[in-house]
Amino acid sequence: MRSACLLATVLGPLLLQPVPVHASDCPEGRARPLPVKAPIEHRFGHRLHPVIGMAVFQPNMVFRTLSGQAVVTVRAGRVEPVEATRIGRFVRIRQRDGSELRYGPLSQLRVRAGRCVAAGARLGRTTSSPFTLALRRNERWIDPAPSMGEAR
Repeated sequence: MRSACLLATVLGPLLLQPVPVHASDCPEGRARPLPVKAPIEHRFGHRLHPVIGMAVFQPNMVFRTLSGQAVVTVRAGRVEPVEATRIGRFVRIRQRDGSELRYGPLSQLRVRAGRCVAAGARLGRTTSSPFTLALRRNERWIDPAPSMGEAR
């Protein structure tokens, strides 16, 4: 009984830390150059679709990854609820300025919704599908490259 009380006294404050409500509660930190160690396959914007042969708008950057590669955040923020799809899970990180970076598809997630993550924090691992990074601000997709520090 005595050890249980001691354990509760020591660990209680750590386990009951408040979860931040807003991204502005999270420290900002420096931007990271890339979310994954892989070449950029397609950049944000219009590109020629390989199957239909027409120009299509691509609202994200696509990286040529292998399954199981580590993925890190490029900017600090608050983790939003994870979006599960048939090709994997997508993690959204809301920044202090209200913009939202979307990473995915991912497997083996290492983050939970509502928590703050620093730039460079590990999010999870890539799936066998191409890895994408998208940035949304004020309900519009914008180029995520400027958010990645010096790697543009």
